[in-house]
Amino acid sequence: MDATPLTTRATTALASLTSQLSALDASQRALLSSISTTSSALSTLPAYQHIAPVLSQIPHYSAKLARLKRLMAHQQSEVEALKRRAQEAGRRRRELIARRGERERVEAERDRTLLRARVVGVDVARSGPPAVEGAEEAAVEGTAAVTEGVEEGHSTSGRGTPVLGQGVRVVKKKKKARKAEIQ
Repeated sequence: MDATPLTTRATTALASLTSQLSALDASQRALLSSISTTSSALSTLPAYQHIAPVLSQIPHYSAKLARLKRLMAHQQSEVEALKRRAQEAGRRRRELIARRGERERVEAERDRTLLRARVVGVDVARSGPPAVEGAEEAAVEGTAAVTEGVEEGHSTSGRGTPVLGQGVRVVKKKKKARKAEIQ
């Protein structure tokens, strides 16, 4: 969820509500003063007793308006807190995606390096005698180490996760070890 459109909409709505509340407050004050002067002028009339209960409800509505103002201010602070949380969550999400991508790249590179090492180890074992003494034993030992830990039926998908049904199988033929990728 992108925080910029949410922030813009919330700011616009809050500005509109604030201006409406200010206008309502000013008109309410004017109305209360007008009612009090009218009430004092009307109290001498004989029909005043019929409208007096309605006029007595005005302070109740005034208190209700004050409560609504407090509620609006509280909601405004909650909206600002939610905007901050949304921005923080978006930042963390982008960081996690970047870290996951980096981790996948590192794992893929490691897998490619291991596969290259296995292929080079097999090629060294197949090729002629090594130029350095003892290198032949190391190459054969390296090939054996590569083939020992491989289980049939498991392989990597290139992303560092094992995939069932694929694997490296050592096939013995003509006294030479060779690897075949089982699809």
